[in-house]
Amino acid sequence: MPTRVEARPRLLIAEDDRDLAETMREVLEEDFAVDVAVNGSDAVEMAQGERPDVVVMDARMPKMNGIEACRALRHDPRTATLPIILVTGSSEPELAHAAFDAGATDYLSKPFSISQLRSRAMTCVLRQQAV
Repeated sequence: MPTRVEARPRLLIAEDDRDLAETMREVLEEDFAVDVAVNGSDAVEMAQGERPDVVVMDARMPKMNGIEACRALRHDPRTATLPIILVTGSSEPELAHAAFDAGATDYLSKPFSISQLRSRAMTCVLRQQAV
């Protein structure tokens, strides 16, 4: 009897630093099917098109920053409950407040460990599956 292969959860990385995005992709592909957007507007379009299980989004990106993209995803019924982890290199406490006000599920400050990111992303996926 054939065994059923479980699909990996889909993760969308929205990061304008291509080196960081590629590093995250390489490490997270072990557990997730990973797509990458290089700006906020592309991230919103990709999330609305093929809804990922979780989004990891930089707070500061061109075209549409992560806060604006998070708000756009929250206002769309297709992505309103999508888990979004906002990441930033800024240590400004106001940015964390803005992230959660925009609807972010979680928030990480750079530098962060990939294991920390993986754990938070997987927690978001498991919470969604439990609903």
